[in-house]
Amino acid sequence: MGYFDGIHIGHKRVILETVKLKSQNLTPTVFTFSKNPKMVISKTKENNIFTKEEKEEKLKNLGIEILYTVNFLKIKNFSPEKFVKKILHEKLNTKVAICGFNYHFGHGGTADAEDLKSICANFGIEVKIIKPVLYKKTPVSSTRIRNAIKENNTLEIKQMLGKN
Repeated sequence: MGYFDGIHIGHKRVILETVKLKSQNLTPTVFTFSKNPKMVISKTKENNIFTKEEKEEKLKNLGIEILYTVNFLKIKNFSPEKFVKKILHEKLNTKVAICGFNYHFGHGGTADAEDLKSICANFGIEVKIIKPVLYKKTPVSSTRIRNAIKENNTLEIKQMLGKN
């Protein structure tokens, strides 16, 4: 679960953990948004690292079979509990949810990965929280990659995207 802009090495860890679930007869699925929620909320224009098509292709190449893309505005007011019940439980029939350590969800992004674990337990959904993937002792993020792009630091961009 996440926006997955850039599909950096941290995202890849989440995705590859998801793909491993195929061995349990589960379908590797990604829940994402059509637009970056941060940009929708702040009404700013920020360049995506990858186009929608590039993102979809990279996810498929990593083994994702279903890409469930939602318009953020349609669920932005969901409480954390409603998100888990309506989306993860009822719509996606989720058995295992995997997210990064810094995952936030629910109205105003008020719930975090530990809250997800707690709420999902009520629906029999297991949650795996992926620890941060570090580059130069700091978690890799799309923001760091965008900054490296602005600075034209191709080595850092390649390292954080896993293109060495």
